[in-house]
Amino acid sequence: MKHLTYWIILFMLLQNLNPLYSQDSQEYENQIKYIDSLCTIAQEDLIGNGDLWKEQIKLSQKAKYPKGEVRSLVNLGIYYTNNSMVDSANIVYDQGEKIIKQHLDLEYALAYIYNNKASILNNQELHYQALKYYHKAYKINIKQEDQKAALITKINMLNCHLALGEPDKVLAYSKELLEDSTVVSHEDLKYPLYTSLATAHFDKKEYGKAINWWAANLESIQHSNKKGEKSFLMTSIADAYRSLGDYKLALEKALDAKKILADKPELSAYTATNALVLGKIYNSLDNPDQAIAHFENAILQNPDDPMDVAFSYKNLGALYKRIESLDLSANYYEKYGSLIDSLYRHRNEDISKISEGKIQLIEEEYKNDLLTKDNDILTYKTEKQELYIISLAVGFFSLLFVLLSLILYKKYNKSELQIELLKENEKKILENHLQSREEEFLATMISVNERLDKLSAIKKNLSSAIKYNNREEIVAAEKRLDVFIKSTSDLTVLKDRIESQYPGITAQINTTFPDLSTNDIRHCLLMKLNLSIKESAQLLSVSTHAVKMARKRLKKKMNIPEDTSLKDHLQSFIS
Repeated sequence: MKHLTYWIILFMLLQNLNPLYSQDSQEYENQIKYIDSLCTIAQEDLIGNGDLWKEQIKLSQKAKYPKGEVRSLVNLGIYYTNNSMVDSANIVYDQGEKIIKQHLDLEYALAYIYNNKASILNNQELHYQALKYYHKAYKINIKQEDQKAALITKINMLNCHLALGEPDKVLAYSKELLEDSTVVSHEDLKYPLYTSLATAHFDKKEYGKAINWWAANLESIQHSNKKGEKSFLMTSIADAYRSLGDYKLALEKALDAKKILADKPELSAYTATNALVLGKIYNSLDNPDQAIAHFENAILQNPDDPMDVAFSYKNLGALYKRIESLDLSANYYEKYGSLIDSLYRHRNEDISKISEGKIQLIEEEYKNDLLTKDNDILTYKTEKQELYIISLAVGFFSLLFVLLSLILYKKYNKSELQIELLKENEKKILENHLQSREEEFLATMISVNERLDKLSAIKKNLSSAIKYNNREEIVAAEKRLDVFIKSTSDLTVLKDRIESQYPGITAQINTTFPDLSTNDIRHCLLMKLNLSIKESAQLLSVSTHAVKMARKRLKKKMNIPEDTSLKDHLQSFIS
């Protein structure tokens, strides 16, 4: 009877709790639906709905709805990016990444975060770092079997390689994409791929092939209302024809593009690009007045693009000099110098930020490595202690086992000393590695500051010449500016980089082979980097035949026997 009473009470309790449970479950589902509906509304305006996304995050946290929280954080990051708040965007992306690591079913959202982070880095011209995030996003796309997203990420990687000046990689990686049926069947994938191919061929001076890809894209949007894109493609084709020397056809294409942009102020960026190309075409046609008008228009249309503005200033300085308007020429050269000065200053700051980030990364890796080693040592110690206790227990019953346990104990002490020694050696290696990175960064900063000092001196001389209207000093300042620009070329930076990695290498070559010219030393440095004849030719902007002849003359100057390799001979003399 007593048991029956217990069962009746339990049944009544369950009956009373069941409605409460059902009510809570229904309320939770309603909260989730409400949050999802607000997300849909907020997504209609990713520029102005920042407060709504913040409210969504709070609601999701209160409801313990990680999917809604991650979704809101990703969209809040896009809101911050669209409103030029990049640091805030990275913070919320990091928060989303932490939540995803605690909820592996949300791993697919990591691809969005990595792609958005890569996009930010691309806009900051940190293309190597952007590539790392694109590769991470691509791996997740493949794991989630999202083929289209993976292809979009691959195409984004092509843009990074273009920005890094690697057109050959773009052409190599594009072969697989061109054979993919998904790319061919989706216009939104095919269009950016063709654009990357056209730009890569243009960078390699293969202008005919570039025209073909741009023309294919132009045909695909011919019947659309994308006037800006149409004008850009026609302007790009015009620039390619100008590079081929067909100025008449180039002018015809550029003017057709200009007509499309007439009376459309919202397309000012495209108008600026068109004006730059028209300026170059008229300059090639020896029509300085028209060229000047278009370069000045390019500055008016897009004054916020420093590279286009610098290009226009330099060309205007040269054009006004040609028509002997020296005051205007000097004015534009001064503006060009000031802008270059500003760009180098920002570049200096960017180098500093990147280097500081790398140093912090090395320090973090060093700390993590030490923690891992300490953990391994503790684990090893624990295992050894267990073995020692077992040995003592067995040795209590047998002298043989006691002797064996003593031997094991001695080995344990010896192993522990070896581990401590290895740990100290690893610490020294990591500290030396960190010191070498810091020294390399300081060398780079000193080199940049020296160039800035030279540029400031040129600017000072140019200002003095303009003030006293001294034509000879203006011409002299222009020559010094050209020398400075040549000295800051990629090849000079490469030489400085070699000097930072192999201090005193140039002096060593001069001492060992005093009869070598500057060009000979340059070829020696390129061979030190194990660059092939083709790679050296591309870097020096000469033919492969010229590189072969230069190396042959170099071998003759150094009196190297025919059966001895020039590269091996250099390696034996240059450390």
